[in-house]
Amino acid sequence: MPTFDVDRDRINLFHVGPEYIFSEYFEGDELFSDLEPYYDADEYRFAVPEADIDDVTSRLEDAYYDPVLVEDLEPYCVVKEKYTKHADILRESVATWERRGNLFFLLPDELTVKEALEDGATLLADTEYVVGL
Repeated sequence: MPTFDVDRDRINLFHVGPEYIFSEYFEGDELFSDLEPYYDADEYRFAVPEADIDDVTSRLEDAYYDPVLVEDLEPYCVVKEKYTKHADILRESVATWERRGNLFFLLPDELTVKEALEDGATLLADTEYVVGL
């Protein structure tokens, strides 16, 4: 019997406090409707309590996504000075915060981190700062 290998889209779900957060645009309404109770419209992201994460990852897998639970946020964080061009980075970010004249961005994947670095951001690991959402 033939099998079909499907390239699944990876989605990083970031463990922040008592929940996992992620940002993803889902084509089609069915999956979004299924996950809508977790959608935070003010932050433009999903926030899933730890108690519900197994159910949500199962739903994502059923929709042919590859959910990855991320505990170490640092590789996905970049920094820019506050009054520098950052709209493109902000648009892609899962979370942002400000500290001491700098803007911090948690980005959804390695590709957006690379693009942010090309846009003048600095990896958090290359600064004096630590993750502090």
